[in-house]
Amino acid sequence: MENKSYKLKDFAAAHSLTQGKKCCYGTYKGYRVHVKYSALGNPACLITVVTDTDGKKEALEKYLEKHKKELKLSAYGVVGIGLMVSPQLYMNVFRQVEEILDKIVAYLKKNGFAGAEHCPYCGGELDGTAVEMLESGIPFAAHSACYDRAYAGAKEKEAAERAMPDNKLAGLGGALCGALVGVAASAVLFFLWNFAALGAAVAVFLGGWLYEKFGGKNIPFKVVSVALMALILTLVAYFVCLLVQAGGFGAIGEKLVADGKYRQGFILNLVFLFVFDAIGTMYAVFSCLRSRKKISANMSRAE
Repeated sequence: MENKSYKLKDFAAAHSLTQGKKCCYGTYKGYRVHVKYSALGNPACLITVVTDTDGKKEALEKYLEKHKKELKLSAYGVVGIGLMVSPQLYMNVFRQVEEILDKIVAYLKKNGFAGAEHCPYCGGELDGTAVEMLESGIPFAAHSACYDRAYAGAKEKEAAERAMPDNKLAGLGGALCGALVGVAASAVLFFLWNFAALGAAVAVFLGGWLYEKFGGKNIPFKVVSVALMALILTLVAYFVCLLVQAGGFGAIGEKLVADGKYRQGFILNLVFLFVFDAIGTMYAVFSCLRSRKKISANMSRAE
């Protein structure tokens, strides 16, 4: 049991699971599970246990929160087809995955959660109408009618989201609030450590978050407007700080010519203002693309 070479293939073989690309899946102690692991992934480890959570979602969330440290969870969620947990694991990964699954499955059994012989959508026993299906890459079985309802529901939800107004003006108000916090951070950091660039990161991340909190949709307009607003305002803030410190444009020019250390700091601030804004923008791009993925596109009957 202490074999240090215990890897994904060993874990899959030990529990008669089917191995896929950086994942394995099948029935684990009475429950359909899917385990995905990639050291460079985000998250690196994702464990899914399929079960009907109707009426028990809150209790399951409380269990996961209460045992978050014990299960080494960095994130968790109770979704339509069961639960997903993301443990933070560094060594003996699949030994720890076993321990985590054992604890979760024991809780599910003790509290009467439906297992592999039941449909995760309705909780009823599977019968002759059951179909093997995939949802977000997770394979499991469900009643054919339940699958059809879930698919139709996903399509309706997507149509409703498309019909929602963009609320660009409200979103821009949120982005402006975030950018202004970034401006304040730039000024404080400049006068403390002569490094205002971190304010750009604050502006773009907080601006993007507040854009949506103020009602704006996660669309390409949001990504572009937040990036430009954060960059422009933090650049203006930086030059205002330079003016206040030097006492005028002429003094700034003289220092840039005569003082190598001042010139180096000036260039580094400008470069990292753009770098931090770009990093925040790339994150926003991935977030936008992820949010635009259709749920229904990731649902299908298994071939």
